[in-house]
Amino acid sequence: MQLSILIVNYNTENYIEKFLNDLNDQTLSSDFYEVIITNNVQNEKLRSTILNNTKIQNLNIKIVDSERNLGFGRAMNLAAKIAQGHQLLIANPDLRMLENNYLEKLLKSAESHNNYGIITTQILNDDNKDTSEYRFYEFGNNLGYDNQTNWFCGALLLIKKEIFEKVSGFDPDFFMYCEDEDLCLRIKKLNLPLVKLDELSIYHKGGSSEPLKDYAFYHRWFKSKILFANKHYSSNDFKHILDNIENKAIKKYTLYKALRFTGIAKYKSRYDKWNAMKDCVQKTKIESVDWLYFK
Repeated sequence: MQLSILIVNYNTENYIEKFLNDLNDQTLSSDFYEVIITNNVQNEKLRSTILNNTKIQNLNIKIVDSERNLGFGRAMNLAAKIAQGHQLLIANPDLRMLENNYLEKLLKSAESHNNYGIITTQILNDDNKDTSEYRFYEFGNNLGYDNQTNWFCGALLLIKKEIFEKVSGFDPDFFMYCEDEDLCLRIKKLNLPLVKLDELSIYHKGGSSEPLKDYAFYHRWFKSKILFANKHYSSNDFKHILDNIENKAIKKYTLYKALRFTGIAKYKSRYDKWNAMKDCVQKTKIESVDWLYFK
């Protein structure tokens, strides 16, 4: 088995079906890869969706059931444990392949970068903008890695299984968001390169598992941002970050608290955003950072 494609499902069955259809159209024979889906919802919708699609019956698909919603990183780790491929393709469910030889080209390029840490390609959004690579970690810090790409978007990551296991996979402390940054940083610390293949591209819808941008969404997002900073920044830098974002969040929260009653939807969303950030920072300061770690 050359490749294991890992996907996490959380109410994204329709997206997964389209992605599996794309896989079926790939020039790479299904004999060379498997698809492992961790099912983060406790129902049979994913299985019935796959069973009712005759087009994809030739694909080697395995479903791993979780007892509860594990989040992204933990669910990926669960899938990786049973993966048989030498390489793992971490893939979001809402990807669409723009070329039918995408996988074949991806694996061929990986062979020419034998000592890679993580490989990605262009990841295009609805505006045809590439959202695959970033130079700064959370809150504008590059941790001394100047003038270079420091992390890749977790929507699509190719990594050797032995390397994934060497770094113990995704950090389970992250429920969702920033786990891709954390993984890339730990790979960089092994002096393994992050390789971007600009000649290849894939489409990413984005936000399929969390379409509603409400207080709960922003709270999960900011919680992970603060967790990342706590794990990787010095104590002084972390305290400085908390002070700065608390001041900013309070000002924004106060502004949008008044504007949210105007009936304009964006003001309500911005109120939720800065209210969540304010609450995350203040809870961190009051209770200590231990509350961030998921037990």
